Formats: sequence, structure tokens, C-alpha cells
Amino acid sequence: MKIEIINKEELIDLYKNHGLFACTCYDTDDKYADKVGKSCNESQHMSGSRCEYIKFRLYDIDRGSSEQLMRHEIGVSYDEIDKYAYNDRIEILVDLNPSSIVKNMQSFRYVDKNEFTYSIPTNIIKSTKALERYENLMDSIDRTRKEIRDILVDEGICDYKQAVEDANFVLPRATNLTLTIGFTPEALMHFMHKRLCTRSQEFIRKIAVQMKAEVNSVLPEYASQLVPHCQHLLWCPESKRKTCKAYPSKDELIKILDQIK
Repeated sequence: MKIEIINKEELIDLYKNHGLFACTCYDTDDKYADKVGKSCNESQHMSGSRCEYIKFRLYDIDRGSSEQLMRHEIGVSYDEIDKYAYNDRIEILVDLNPSSIVKNMQSFRYVDKNEFTYSIPTNIIKSTKALERYENLMDSIDRTRKEIRDILVDEGICDYKQAVEDANFVLPRATNLTLTIGFTPEALMHFMHKRLCTRSQEFIRKIAVQMKAEVNSVLPEYASQLVPHCQHLLWCPESKRKTCKAYPSKDELIKILDQIK
């Protein structure tokens, strides 16, 4: 897995760009844009930042995780193309205009995934028997997919391009691909609240951790705000059964505050 920001220059000027948009509110001189942007960000007055996007390219992430990235979205928009299925709609949105498009996933329809790479959950890696069966299954899928593709072509049922599209239906969720995704600053904070949590799925959390590290390399001040929800709230919103206990529950925090009073 590899993750990179593809518009670092814009991220460097994130607070200034936010401020330039927000200065209108109080008729503030543009020379104070950076200060205004930082102030709005700190106070979570984020409406002026919603025209800005932080764009990432994610390499070698599994299809299942890429689909999970479609959840917990704020500050995201799609073109309305109702005649397409949901996944197809994502794949045809190729324009990264920050006013409308936020995702572009490598297509299983057009890309011939010969000898596809795949992700393996840590618990399966821990078991020699489970790992062997997992890898054998992936090898079998890869081999069978190629056979189906070639049979369709050899029997004259369709051309190679269509055969690839049809044979790719057997590809598993574990198949690795490339994904480009953009977040507004507000949306990225919300995403990190959910995906840096210890309850987040293994690969989704790895993606979030690497995204934060990439942001930190460009704008540490903003990266410091990309934290799990509990750290943002100072209490854990998960149930007692699901909490990692890094922070108290809301009720426990109220009791602590009442004792201080």
C-alpha cells in the first residue's frame, strides 16, 4: 500500500485559501487571509473551506476497503447519473474538478487484472494453514479468470475487451487497485474521526494512518486535527462493550466534571 497527496501545493496554502473565501463574512482585508483561515479552522467554522480539496492517490488497496471508503462522507458530491449502478457510476466519474468529483477508482470493467495482487488480513497470515488455502484460492481465481476470458475470445462470443470485462466478475474483494479520492478539510477530519478509531477495519485504519502521515509531511498544523473521535470529543462515543477505554464514556466524563464542580 502506498498513499500520496497529488495537490501538495494547494494543501500548503490550505489556511490562506480558506481565509480568502471566508474573509467576505466580516469584510476582512485579504491580507489577513491566512490568519482568518486558521481561526475558522480552529473554531470549526468550516463553510469557507468547502471549496478546497485534499486529493490523495492510493496504490495497492483492496477493492473491499475502497468500497468502505464510500461511507462516513461529509463534503462529498457526485454527478447524478441515475441510469448507472452505484459502482459503475463511481468508475465513470473521471474528472477531478473539485467542485463536483471526488473519486476515481481503477475499473474492473476495463483493466485486465492478469496475476492480480491482493491483500491478506493479518489473522490469516498468522495461520499457516489458513494462509495456504487463501493463496491457493487466489491463484485458482486468477487462473480460472484467464481461462474464461480466453474461451470467450476463442469461441468468437465476444472480442478481447468484452471478454476481460465479463471475466473480471470473478475478481474478489481482496483484489488490489488504485484509487484517487479528494476530501474537503472538514470531510477529512470527519473521516479520521471514524477511521483512526481502534474499531475501524484493519485496512481502512492503515489507509487513515498513512493519509495522516502524508498530510503531516506537508502541513503538520492541520494534521494535528486529524484524530480519532474520542480524542476530538474527549469522551468515547462507542458502547461499553466496544470501547478501547482510551477515553471515558460520556456518562463517565459527566461524573468527572460534576466532581470537579
